[in-house]
Amino acid sequence: MNEDSVSRQAFRDFEAVLDECLTKMNRGQSLEACVAQHPALAEELEPLLRMASRVEALRQDQPPSPVALPAGRQRLLRHAAVLRRTHEDQTRPTRIPWWMNLQSLMRRSMATTALATVLLVSVLTAGTVAASARSLPGDALYPVKRASEEVQLLLTFDRQIKAQLVGKIDERRREEAQAISDGGRIAELSFRGRIEQMDGMQWTVGGVAIRTSEETVVEGDVAVDAFVRVHVRSVGDGTLLAMRISAESEIAAPQPTASPSMAEPTKTATVTPTVTLRATEIPSATRPAQPAAVTPTPSPTATSTATPSATPTEIPPTPPPPRDVKVRFSGMIETMTAEAWTIGGQVVTIDENTVIDEQAAPAAVGAVARVIAARQQDGTLLGVAIIIERAAETPEQPFEFQGLIESFGSAQWIVGGHSLLITEQTVIEGTPQKGLLAEVKAMRQSDGSLIAVRIVVRLPTEEVQFEGVIQSVGDGEWIVEGVTVRIDAETAVEGTATVGAVAEVQGLLLPDGAVLARRIVVQSPVMGTVTPTTA
Repeated sequence: MNEDSVSRQAFRDFEAVLDECLTKMNRGQSLEACVAQHPALAEELEPLLRMASRVEALRQDQPPSPVALPAGRQRLLRHAAVLRRTHEDQTRPTRIPWWMNLQSLMRRSMATTALATVLLVSVLTAGTVAASARSLPGDALYPVKRASEEVQLLLTFDRQIKAQLVGKIDERRREEAQAISDGGRIAELSFRGRIEQMDGMQWTVGGVAIRTSEETVVEGDVAVDAFVRVHVRSVGDGTLLAMRISAESEIAAPQPTASPSMAEPTKTATVTPTVTLRATEIPSATRPAQPAAVTPTPSPTATSTATPSATPTEIPPTPPPPRDVKVRFSGMIETMTAEAWTIGGQVVTIDENTVIDEQAAPAAVGAVARVIAARQQDGTLLGVAIIIERAAETPEQPFEFQGLIESFGSAQWIVGGHSLLITEQTVIEGTPQKGLLAEVKAMRQSDGSLIAVRIVVRLPTEEVQFEGVIQSVGDGEWIVEGVTVRIDAETAVEGTATVGAVAEVQGLLLPDGAVLARRIVVQSPVMGTVTPTTA
């Protein structure tokens, strides 16, 4: 049995297993169970069955045409056979005996043909692929269009032809982006191309105008003439807003190997098509192959003629300086000068255009800030905006002072104009009284508040005694002959406090001029002067 017979029989066996698994999956069996029943073919079966499951969800509600389905299947299989024969013809001089690479040949043949069969049976209806050719992102047939492109790539083995196909697909993506923009549609899509212009926020990539912003993520070395992938969002007004731009390596045809024999007239014609295919480095769906551009001649001039065509690629024009890349990070402010701040270990240059946002907290060493900066060509960071997110967390600091008690309670005292928070750990020595001197030890918190640690109430030592008319009587405070007399629990009062009565006061002179009464004797009210008379 020859090699072709073995390959055909292996393909038929594999196709039977594939059809069996597809039938079982349509009846509800899981993909994993189907693969487990054929462990020897698991490597080939699993990706094809997963692809079938994926495209099954894209199938239209109407059943495929019974006439178009077999015809389409035959056309696709014939196309696959032609591609395989072309590939075998190109590699036949170096192919090793069939008994040494039979397994590899079987896998390649079965995988490509079976994949085409799965996609055809699962998706294709009469005219579906043709109708999907004009679909755009968001259309119902757009997934069919992308699946058809995947099949084309899988069935293309020649590297140069595949590079041309990739270039056409890239051009197709750019045309779709332009159509989405022109139509004012809302969608998300990505495409690849060379950066042609970088004018501030307005860029041109592969002929498509896009707009960048501070939120655009830029990855890799991006500059004019760089080949990039752009992920954009169309906002409906014709603007394509770039969300991510990443540098990529362009898939191009392999370069010819230079050798002295290339100057010979007999080999110039052999090299010429390869040189012509270098035009695929710049993908274009409308660019012709141009095999007649370099006409082989017996003279060595043909070789020198091909040399200038490569010159623009090998010596590109000097690109303009790359665009500043936005950098975002957060960190603690470590140092602050008029020219630069150090935030999170990174030095950020400050100029008159840097925006300092202090709405949440003041800018200070120790505060936490969010930074938006532009990385300059020399690698330094120029601050665009610095937003202070959290105030500096300073440690507790001891604070000691003394002052007159202005008010006191179970949770808060006011001493010498300072508000003190009283906790269960606060130690109070002495009896508080308004006007008494208090010595305070407290801890100042990061928010500026004071927590009392210890309060010592100092009683005055200067004793006073005077007598006068009671002018007013209040709760804890009297006025006697213009002197404020304070009453507390230790004050002994004899008699009834009445306005107009005479009171004898003994007490301690307070720092504010009031008297803390220790003993008060109230006499009868003064009725007037009695003038003695004679008989």
